[in-house]
Amino acid sequence: MQILTIKTGSTLVSSAVPDRSTKRFSLAYTGLFQKRSSRIEVPVKCFYVSIGNHNLLIDAGWSLEVVNHPLRHLGFGLWFASEPVMKVEEAAVNQLRGEPVDAILMTHLDCDHVSGLKDFKGIPVYTSSEEIAYSKKSRMRYGSLAEGYDFKTFRFADDAAAPFGKSADVFGDGAVIAYLTPTHSAGSVIYRISEGGKFALVVGDNGYKDDSWKKGLLPGPLYDKENMRHCLAWIKEQSEQEDCLGILCAHNPMDLSIL
Repeated sequence: MQILTIKTGSTLVSSAVPDRSTKRFSLAYTGLFQKRSSRIEVPVKCFYVSIGNHNLLIDAGWSLEVVNHPLRHLGFGLWFASEPVMKVEEAAVNQLRGEPVDAILMTHLDCDHVSGLKDFKGIPVYTSSEEIAYSKKSRMRYGSLAEGYDFKTFRFADDAAAPFGKSADVFGDGAVIAYLTPTHSAGSVIYRISEGGKFALVVGDNGYKDDSWKKGLLPGPLYDKENMRHCLAWIKEQSEQEDCLGILCAHNPMDLSIL
């Protein structure tokens, strides 16, 4: 198993995005009524996974289009809330040049995760049917970036070990398990990557940094607050397992690769 962290630039956001307790206003994560000079810079990451015969990208980070045309690419609302900062060489498609990518697995469809799909052509992309439906109902949050893709969806089954009782064996060989986590979004997914009795979790935005699950810090954008609390506690339990190699999330300022 190898999991390589790919940093595709960063995003300028309100401090309430990674930790909603920093602001009192419930929609503070959007940046409303805040000076842009007060924003923080948060890394935007995706993950290249090689396990068995699978070469996968989990999430896609920012697209090359944000380098020269961020406003046109995102639309004003998404640009205002999540201003991208990226150099051409930081795009995932450039960092992975020459490396095979058999499939792209999405943790969810927020702009800083789905944007980079524009740079990858002809590669199967997986997400949950719940996330597709939620993205269509929540245009203010998602914009149109997730439209136009022929997504493959998971067949979730009952699983007592899953944080919300549903999981899918993505390739049918146990290497990658998708857990449905209606937390940050309605169809958010956590991936468990397993080999030789060891595992790592790629948790998307179920936590923005280690303190999220260690201290139970809630992010700003939420679909279900209580579900997020439950999920963070579950991630903390998993992180303390002896066979856990690491927890990887898209915006952690600490770099973690598993090689």
